[in-house]
Amino acid sequence: MVRGIKKKDYERLDDATIARVVLLLEQDKPVTKKAACEILNISYNTKRLDNIIQEHKDKIEYNEKRMKANKGRAFNELEIKEMVVAYLSGESYASIARGMFRSINVVKNFLKSIHMPERSKTATYQKPDLLPEEMVSDNFEIKEMVWSSRYNCVGEINKYLGEDKDLRAKIYCLWVFGKYNQFACQPAWELGKLEILKQFKLRDDEFVTTQQSLDYRIE
Repeated sequence: MVRGIKKKDYERLDDATIARVVLLLEQDKPVTKKAACEILNISYNTKRLDNIIQEHKDKIEYNEKRMKANKGRAFNELEIKEMVVAYLSGESYASIARGMFRSINVVKNFLKSIHMPERSKTATYQKPDLLPEEMVSDNFEIKEMVWSSRYNCVGEINKYLGEDKDLRAKIYCLWVFGKYNQFACQPAWELGKLEILKQFKLRDDEFVTTQQSLDYRIE
């Protein structure tokens, strides 16, 4: 089994490109190995090309074995925690599934079963996704970790600002994590309960994806 192919920045050694090269080399009228190297943007070196292809095939075989072993097996507590953090931090279903050697549908259905918020591709800042009924609430505690549907990420309640009569909603100031790491003011209907975070005692810094310090939050 070939392992540890070193990649230069300009080389196209992503899975999709390598898979394309494999198909081209294995078709009835295969491309030349020189052409394959050009597609991958690597120097013409047949031995290295063979190693790259073999590692790709080994990876596929390994993934298939792991997925087969995991098929039908329930998620353990550590896996659930990792999945929740990854999903609430913005990772896609496909990325989470690959890392856990599960199918996308299995991951998606499980996250839905524990009432994780939807992150649809059609959602925007002006038109955020609707929250699952199990997450809806008018009341949030200071320091409570919540889901912000408008920002599509986790936030921490910082202050209750009172009720807006025009909006007919309670307004909260919160610190928004993820790529934002900033303050926001939102009505309660845009915020969702994240009771599952208490189960795993997740920390706020697990949802920070920028270099900005948490010290910016109002105490």
